[in-house]
Amino acid sequence: MLTRRCCIAGCGLLLFDCVGVKAAARRHDPIYGCNLTMSEANNILGDEQNARGFTGDEPMIPNSGNKDFDRALAHTLARISDCLNVTPSFAYFDDYDGPNAFASAKKRVAGTDGTVLFGKRLLNKLMASSEAPDARVAGVCAHEFGHILQYKLGLDKDLKEGQPTVKRVELNADFFAGYFAGIRKWESPTFNAAVIALTQFNSGDNMLNHPAHHGTPEERGKAIVKGYQTAHDDRKPLLDAIKIGVEYVTANF
Repeated sequence: MLTRRCCIAGCGLLLFDCVGVKAAARRHDPIYGCNLTMSEANNILGDEQNARGFTGDEPMIPNSGNKDFDRALAHTLARISDCLNVTPSFAYFDDYDGPNAFASAKKRVAGTDGTVLFGKRLLNKLMASSEAPDARVAGVCAHEFGHILQYKLGLDKDLKEGQPTVKRVELNADFFAGYFAGIRKWESPTFNAAVIALTQFNSGDNMLNHPAHHGTPEERGKAIVKGYQTAHDDRKPLLDAIKIGVEYVTANF
């Protein structure tokens, strides 16, 4: 398992505050799954370099409305970054057109691997859950960081080539979310890893022939479980997990 420290140690996990940014009514084409194109990222984020680094002594994400949660999430983002060996910038945005989170290959901050955007409405929805809301948020973040890893290695292009939907790309990101859950469960036996699988299961769809099809509920749940087993049961390092995750989705979907 990697031991690189990010965010709290100040090695480059930067966070934006772009809450309230408005654009056209429909800002994202769903055929790209939860991946933003460069033009879509520009549309949502705008052109201003409105980022700052965090030392750990200041509020981590000031607009969540919960300082304790902000600090805990910053630690979680650092763990995900460390686990998947990626260093994206992280931003909130106004997901007024539907609760969602996105990943973009666009590097809003020099030295990062891309950008993760987390909708404020999605955050509020997940935090309203009665069971392990923090783990639910962590699972979504890990899924999006999984996309960042895909961009970094070019996996997204390989997985999408010749496919009518984004399913392989999305299930591979689910696998990485499950891998993170397995690492966290190994580190902390009280971590509610099961709720991450449930969250992605509930995000599945049955639009089998639609370009935006992410995978059925069962497929998304199984991808999480496969990633979890790879980390927790088999104790595979990340480089092995990357190969296993690609082989899993290409062989089964």
